[in-house]
Amino acid sequence: MARPSTIVVMTALFLGLLAACRGVPARPAAVPPEARWGGEGRRGVFLKVEGHQGTLWQLHVWDRDGRLLGSGPFRLRGFAKAAIVPEEVLAWENGALQLKDGTWLVPEAPAPERP
Repeated sequence: MARPSTIVVMTALFLGLLAACRGVPARPAAVPPEARWGGEGRRGVFLKVEGHQGTLWQLHVWDRDGRLLGSGPFRLRGFAKAAIVPEEVLAWENGALQLKDGTWLVPEAPAPERP
């Protein structure tokens, strides 16, 4: 029978390998700790959600290398959501965030300035 310390070490090693297989990258220094990884492989992103009003969500999105892809208000296109969680992220595509249920979060255009 294996010793308890061996079981703990092997379990930790297995979980680490499992996370690596899923493509979860190490957090770059430019990405804040409250941002969480969502998506798979090269299409995944780090996502920080700061709340919403109706269908307008405040998001910050970074790629796996820590480059900021988008920040600010994003309009929800598709199914209503009570929360946006990184586990729902499918990919960052053409400047918008695609969710697994077919919903998109697209950057909200700034309001035109009045003369």
